[in-house]
Amino acid sequence: MKFFHLSDLHIGLKLMNRDLREDQEHIFHQIVRLTGREKPDAIVIAGDIYDKAVPSAEAVEVFDHFIAALTAAVPDAVIMMISGNHDSASRVNCFRSVLSRQRIYMIGQPPRSEEEHIERVTLRDGDGPVNFFLLPFVKPSMVRQIVGGDENGNYLSYKDTLHRLIGREQIDSVERNVLVSHQFYLPVGKKAEDVERMDSEIRAAGNIDEVSADVLKPFDYAALGRIHKPMKVGKEVYRYCGTPLACSVNEAGQDKGMVMVEMGAKGEEIQISVLPLEPLRRVR
Repeated sequence: MKFFHLSDLHIGLKLMNRDLREDQEHIFHQIVRLTGREKPDAIVIAGDIYDKAVPSAEAVEVFDHFIAALTAAVPDAVIMMISGNHDSASRVNCFRSVLSRQRIYMIGQPPRSEEEHIERVTLRDGDGPVNFFLLPFVKPSMVRQIVGGDENGNYLSYKDTLHRLIGREQIDSVERNVLVSHQFYLPVGKKAEDVERMDSEIRAAGNIDEVSADVLKPFDYAALGRIHKPMKVGKEVYRYCGTPLACSVNEAGQDKGMVMVEMGAKGEEIQISVLPLEPLRRVR
């Protein structure tokens, strides 16, 4: 099973009041060409599709053209994406059931009732099923109805919220499982201060949104979004791919790319490579 891992497109972003539409389209053309060359079974976008909750008409047009080009390049591939903290969950969730019939999964809302679960998309290859769990950006207040509160009736921490949400799922350890998530995950034993953050990222006061990466243990690969610099979270297979294009001045000099993941049978080493993306103009 081969899939691409992207995140944090931030379509519609302006950098120092400069419209980046041409720069973003340049990167998207490269992604489409690489998709046509490599023929992945799936393309995963781990949140922050847009830069603003209410994107401009021009930003929506850029996104529409990008998805149309991807589906033309690999008509048999499945495209999966989740909302990030910059996105409007309800807007991303619009037409969810209709799009899924076209092998496009846009998941904006996390489960919010006892009957609902994390969206699971199962693909198959010669080695059996691969389960993709699509979990949009979550705040404890969004899922209070199903995860409950602490012993004093207060909201759970982000860490405990994610543990309870994922703990509700029936994850078959015999099968291959992939989590797609947009949260601030920390390697076990690390502090938020140990992680270099980019100026373009929204940061929560006191880093209350941090989540220990031990919650990722049930998964063979975690396709993460939120951190704009490429970063591994304790293991090679738990990683942020970073933004495909520099979104702030302190991303100048970073090598940007798209992660390509190739999974063999359960238990076999996962092959991970980064396909470089060259900007139209470099941030200096």
